[in-house]
Amino acid sequence: MARKRASRRRFLAAVLGASTVGLSGCGSDGDATTTPGDAGTATPRDTPTDTPTASATPTDTAEPTDTAEPTDTAEQTATATPDASSFASWPTFMRNDERWGHHPDATGPQEEVSADWTKQFDQDAVNATPVLADGTLYIGAGGAGDDDGSFHALNPVTGETKWSKDVAAPVTSAAAIDRGFAYFGTTDGVFYALNTDDGSVFWEWDLGSTEDFTAPAVVDRGVYVGSSGSPIYKFDALDGGLEWNQSTYGSITAPPVYADGTVYATSADQELYAVSDSGDLQWTVDLGGSANGVAHRDRRLFVTSENNRLTQVNVRGSTGWQISRRDAFAATPAVTAQRVFAGTRGGTLFAFDVGDGRELWRVTEPSGGVTAAPVVADGTVYVGARDGSVYAVTAETGDLKWSFATSNNIEAAAPVVAGGRVYIGSQDGTLYALGE
Repeated sequence: MARKRASRRRFLAAVLGASTVGLSGCGSDGDATTTPGDAGTATPRDTPTDTPTASATPTDTAEPTDTAEPTDTAEQTATATPDASSFASWPTFMRNDERWGHHPDATGPQEEVSADWTKQFDQDAVNATPVLADGTLYIGAGGAGDDDGSFHALNPVTGETKWSKDVAAPVTSAAAIDRGFAYFGTTDGVFYALNTDDGSVFWEWDLGSTEDFTAPAVVDRGVYVGSSGSPIYKFDALDGGLEWNQSTYGSITAPPVYADGTVYATSADQELYAVSDSGDLQWTVDLGGSANGVAHRDRRLFVTSENNRLTQVNVRGSTGWQISRRDAFAATPAVTAQRVFAGTRGGTLFAFDVGDGRELWRVTEPSGGVTAAPVVADGTVYVGARDGSVYAVTAETGDLKWSFATSNNIEAAAPVVAGGRVYIGSQDGTLYALGE
């Protein structure tokens, strides 16, 4: 196992500058039935400690594959636009650790769009969701057909590469940006913390297996992440130590939620899990089908599952309402104060009332499944579909505003909306910046 640690100066600077990115919600009550880390299905090659020893190759010498200028595949058609530092921040999957997928201050395109710029990587697919923080766009690359992966920091205005980092396996989930570090995992069971200024490795953890990681939630010094091997992991954000793992009985494919001291995660074992930030299991809810995603807002959880259901559960584990449609709800839903937006494998995007689950509208334009999470900004719902197109519909009515065709499916990548653009990846291996 290779693990790297930052210099003492970097470590102390990070501690002194610590701040929390995620928006906290409210916690839950319940009886703990499992002790921390007692049933993990994958264990690291070495036992972690709170202060891991430095590797033979110090982090200071780690060299990312820098590309100071845009690659040949980046089209620089953007001109006079706001400075990127003023763009709305999406530092983690679906904007915050509660996975709202809603940003009330973001601005996006309302009329027909074209590609302001595109970026292609060495990998054949871009399945990861981009994130945006401090004027920089971060994106991982790689898919099922790729032997390796990469991670990139880009200028969101021009598409210019600030730095790139090659990794041994695809990066298929979003990163989380916190206190100058980018946290993300790869499909070969390696989890990274990179310095956002140059892409050098701050620390890394190798599970010694081929587990794939979800996007993480980073809160204080905790990094909470699910994996296809079934555990929920908590790492120390500053030294990379594994604090605990809570096993489920199925693959975790959707990013966990963190709200007020509790981690909520969905599993292919059909359960929604509530785990305290100390690793104690609080409660589980049987959803009747493989659970595909969860979002939290105002003490309510909204959960999608493979048995065609969207379920609202409160933070104590009691079901409020449940609706069923003809096809499976396939990804994390987006939630505003009034509405829940969720797509199905059959190619329909729905809007439901938060309070009672009543259907408000549906959009059937996609000719392929809506298996990626939608987001909401500027009165508009933006989502990609397996027909290769990105759609923008009015959040109030579901009326189609525009669509844009990429060259392959959009299977798992949610968009980011900021600075009048939509940023989204496609399985054609391209990251698109779409603007009016």
